[in-house]
Amino acid sequence: MERSAALTRLRLRRALTTVASAAAISGALAAPASAGWSRPAEVSGPTSIQIIGTQVASSPAGAAAVAFNEVNLDAQATAGAYVALASPHGTFGVAHAVPGAQEILAVAYSGTTLELLTASGLPNQPCCSDVQVIRRGPRSGFGPPQTIVTDAGGGTTGSLVPLTNGRMLAVIGAPQQLWATEARGAGRFGRLRGLTPAGSAPAAIAVTGTPGGGSAVVWTQGAGGDIFGASAGPGATPSRRRTLFAVPAGHAVDGLQLVSQPAGLTVGWTEDYNDAGGAYHAQAFASDLVGLGTPLRPRALSAPADVTSELALASDENGDEVATWEVCSPSSPACTLQTRVRHDEVLPSRAKKKKKKKIKVKPLRWFGPVANLGKIDPGESPQLTMAGDGRALLGWITGARVAVAEMPSGANRLGASPRFISGGLADDVALGFGPGGAAVAAWTQGTYAPDVFASELR
Repeated sequence: MERSAALTRLRLRRALTTVASAAAISGALAAPASAGWSRPAEVSGPTSIQIIGTQVASSPAGAAAVAFNEVNLDAQATAGAYVALASPHGTFGVAHAVPGAQEILAVAYSGTTLELLTASGLPNQPCCSDVQVIRRGPRSGFGPPQTIVTDAGGGTTGSLVPLTNGRMLAVIGAPQQLWATEARGAGRFGRLRGLTPAGSAPAAIAVTGTPGGGSAVVWTQGAGGDIFGASAGPGATPSRRRTLFAVPAGHAVDGLQLVSQPAGLTVGWTEDYNDAGGAYHAQAFASDLVGLGTPLRPRALSAPADVTSELALASDENGDEVATWEVCSPSSPACTLQTRVRHDEVLPSRAKKKKKKKIKVKPLRWFGPVANLGKIDPGESPQLTMAGDGRALLGWITGARVAVAEMPSGANRLGASPRFISGGLADDVALGFGPGGAAVAAWTQGTYAPDVFASELR
């Protein structure tokens, strides 16, 4: 998450916050456990400064991590990065400061080793000039950092993606350039590959792993008129850029998403523009990419009359996918959460000269009908995740509480009755399935003295 964007959303949330009722305050102090979810654990004490960039990760064995950043809006050079850990089948402990880091850009597990992609500024300067990777083993402290990027030039984003062949992909976007690099397991990262020309900053970025240990990156540059992509097979790092989509003149791409499926990739985005009469439009689109590069015709996910934002996509290893987005009213802060689901269509057919059945994978069906899941608070982003077996979770903030809707494997829609897993005054939820099938949620709670809570679904 880029720091400037996160701070903009933070200021919006504070501006839209009203005086809490006595019931909401009571709920914030006593958050009950919800069925299947553990009782929320407080991983950081209340603080007078702001908390941004909450993230979660889980290991194949069931260990979990919650990462977040604390920043004083009036003294950003004093920002700090923190991580709280839970052992397999254990509870979360208190968060610890990550040495030498002002911000955690991304968090992921490589086996049992936690990897943190961090950023920091020059002495007494705000983030971010240098990007590093810091590792922590299951029974050890933080290891020495490996510096990946120097002189990044300011606001920086990053992703860590564990690949199916045991390697780890890191993608860093900065005002100077967009880079990618890979590490073998929990080893050191190799040479940086520049995906944009030097001095060319990316705008929106999305990253995913592909079957067999490959990877792919998509991004926009400048005003977001074109979508670029790069991919690589197992053992290689994406490096060769190509243009995937060019949107009409006057249109801009935002909310870029990328997920993997057995037959290739799915790219999603929101496209906004003003028509000839000056009316504002924002619509969600998606397109499949055959193999790792040939794009099919984009198709709409949301209605053309809706004002759409905060698109999210998730997929499982079988090619099932879920899409979600917000529809907001231009004349009020009211927003509604919508979703669509699609499943891979695999049909068995007999080979002519063989007795064994041959499985033939046909093109994916398109997404099913739109389902409404109710209101989402202004300034909040939905969090969508899928397990390998097709289960899906969607988390969002509504009425200043964390709501989670679940979808069993093979279902055609998310549950219409979400569970509430937090007390009141909740904000900035993060949600994710781990490789072992457990899920972790984390969020901030409180407006002027926020702290961080976490809960697990096992």
